[in-house]
Amino acid sequence: MKKILVLTALAACAAGNPPVPATPDAPASLAAAETAFAAHSVREDMRAAFLANFADDGVFVRKGWTLANASLKERPAPPIVLDWRPVYTEVAHSGELGLSTGPWKITSKEKPDTPATYGQFVSIWRRVGDGPWRVEVDLGIGHPDSQFWDAPLKTRFSPESSYPNGSLADAEGRFALAGKDSSRAAYAKLADDDIRLYRNGTQPIYGKRAAVGKGPDMEKAYVWTVDRSEVARSQDFGYARGSYASTSEPTKPLGYFLRVWHVDRGEWRIVLDVTNPAS
Repeated sequence: MKKILVLTALAACAAGNPPVPATPDAPASLAAAETAFAAHSVREDMRAAFLANFADDGVFVRKGWTLANASLKERPAPPIVLDWRPVYTEVAHSGELGLSTGPWKITSKEKPDTPATYGQFVSIWRRVGDGPWRVEVDLGIGHPDSQFWDAPLKTRFSPESSYPNGSLADAEGRFALAGKDSSRAAYAKLADDDIRLYRNGTQPIYGKRAAVGKGPDMEKAYVWTVDRSEVARSQDFGYARGSYASTSEPTKPLGYFLRVWHVDRGEWRIVLDVTNPAS
């Protein structure tokens, strides 16, 4: 079986297509890693779970993009129970880089009768060779209720496609240019049909039509500053993270973003876009 996979991968590369993944169960294995991560958080505490599952250079937002492990080592575990579950995972065809997203819930250990708070998480995971998945980037939003908590899990590889027309940096440049007058124009041009749009304090939006038509602040234009971007070896999946600002004060961050892209029919498309305002 392994020999067949290798020969198929070589043939695909020769034809100019992304390689067949060496691990066909990669999207399911990413979902399993996310589920085990959440179980660790509930069983012990979120601090211990984060330290066990983040890469050494993995980041989250704490007054800006921050190394998660370095930050958490200096803090005690908060008196909460943080639980979550993946409802969607997507992995590059090369099998080493992927996306996981779904709902989270926080309850208080000190006041267990206090109503829970809810939101959505977005995590980029990476694994090296046959090693374990580790979180590379994490960003999420809060919103009023438990949307998607009972949604079925969907796992997939990025769409079958030829190599992309241009780089991810080119796609981010097209996004910025299209959105110079309004964000609506940028998402209308570059969003995937199944985009997930997350904005803090509002319900998550699924689908391009809903995102472009109902997304908050679509009439506003922003300056997007990319701090880091990564692309899978198969050139079919990647992300950009950084900060965003108003056009009138481009050097003063309003918040932070994570934009996840995949290639569909040769074009980079935004499959998930999440922002969180600066505190």
